[in-house]
Amino acid sequence: MTILIADDEALARKRIIKLLNDSDYNTDILEASSGKEAIEIIDNENIDLVFLDIKMTDMNGFDILKKINPEKLPIIVFVTAFDNFAVKAFEVKAIDFLLKPYKIERFYEALSRAVSKLNQADLKKIYKSKIAKLLNSFESSDNNPLNTSGNYLEKVVLKIGNKFYFVKTETIKYITSSAYYAEIFTKDNNKHVYRISMSDFIEKLNPSMFLRVNRSTIINMNEIKEIISEGQGDYSIKMNDQSVFSVTNKYRSNFLKSTKIR
Repeated sequence: MTILIADDEALARKRIIKLLNDSDYNTDILEASSGKEAIEIIDNENIDLVFLDIKMTDMNGFDILKKINPEKLPIIVFVTAFDNFAVKAFEVKAIDFLLKPYKIERFYEALSRAVSKLNQADLKKIYKSKIAKLLNSFESSDNNPLNTSGNYLEKVVLKIGNKFYFVKTETIKYITSSAYYAEIFTKDNNKHVYRISMSDFIEKLNPSMFLRVNRSTIINMNEIKEIISEGQGDYSIKMNDQSVFSVTNKYRSNFLKSTKIR
């Protein structure tokens, strides 16, 4: 079984590779870090199954499916950080998906279902029909699962032991990364650990409030005390709790635009 992992985050691909290697299936694994690369691999290789990230830097997963040769369509397991319309759409069409951050058991459940479709021609035919209907339902912008404005997180649900805690996003001061975990610092001076990448987390947060300023930091703009010009276009941010974060080149333009600094 040849499997393609299409995700622009190396850590996300690495995790799926490990889970596949730990499974009972004999697999050949290929990787794509962009939509363009994924299309090229699917069109030129005999791919059985794809774990497809919905939103990559150059295009989204639905655009990829529209561009590949329909005769080469593999079984798809969508991987998404969007827990709103996209999930509802997949559930209605009975298309499998993994919602980041997903548990190991959930991954193997999706893998098992995908393999069952591969092994039964009638199920594979039905599946291709469902994919076609799914893509058609996303033709209008109103149904596009990537239209997430107005659907940002208001609360983060954290499981600690056998209890669930709800942290309102408005109470978050800033978020820093630690490997594949996000460390959430709140106004009551508590720290919470949440299993999610920074790239996925920032997509879930309201951009009018939260801003990514470097590879490992997301800040609540309402918690900025002052912005310091370091010269030569470099900036530092001091928060109300006196924490200081630097703004790196990659995020500078968006930072200047969001804070209206001239």
